[in-house]
Amino acid sequence: MTIDIKALIEQRPHLKDPLELYARWQRFHHEAAELLPKVRSAMSPAESKAYPRESAGPIFGLFFSLFDLPAEEFAPLCRALKDGDIDFMQLPQGEIPALSSLSCTEEELAGILFLLCRPYFLALRETFPLDGSEWESGRCPLCSAQAALTSIVEGPKRNLHCSFCGTFGSYRFIGCPNCGTVDVAKLNTIVSEDEPGFRVVTCEECRTYVKVMESPVLQEMTVDLADMASLPLDIVAQGKGYVRMAPNPISLKKMA
Repeated sequence: MTIDIKALIEQRPHLKDPLELYARWQRFHHEAAELLPKVRSAMSPAESKAYPRESAGPIFGLFFSLFDLPAEEFAPLCRALKDGDIDFMQLPQGEIPALSSLSCTEEELAGILFLLCRPYFLALRETFPLDGSEWESGRCPLCSAQAALTSIVEGPKRNLHCSFCGTFGSYRFIGCPNCGTVDVAKLNTIVSEDEPGFRVVTCEECRTYVKVMESPVLQEMTVDLADMASLPLDIVAQGKGYVRMAPNPISLKKMA
């Protein structure tokens, strides 16, 4: 049976604050899904680039209410969403819209947009299911995000997991999905006795890393919770100078 957030907090009380923030996002996701059209658009991902106009305002209001953020300070963002000026499909590629009228930094805006747009991407995955497809370039075949998470399944076989839409698919067992190097001399592993079932694979070629989840872990918790549970490994990897290429479920790429 899959573990829930409350049980995970009991197991890992040091992660109470980030896990409670994730629980708040889960509530947003479920309520935002109710505000989206019940009949999904048949448009391609490239054509369906954001929330429908009639849903954008209510979803924006829900988000800022649940996260206790001052909606009035982000009114330009709401207008941009309603006017269709923000292309969600650019976000997984690191393209953040320029909204000069906002007082937040680009990094803060990227985090808000990730949390705000993720119900869109999860709905997109339902409309265009590509689970099991090969990630030939190391990027998600649905939204083009780079991977921060991998899992090992029977075979042995390695899957990459998308932090934006949740799509997963196979990638070669040896090699960095971020730069493509297959030079094993440049690939190293970080393990911790405190994090059984998880490890980090780093790449000296591009100085990035991916977290690896063993199959038994994903029998106990969702990919999102596994990512949160192994947050201490992100801190270790980043402390050694390696970079995470996609946000975790509470929008963090940099943990320190």
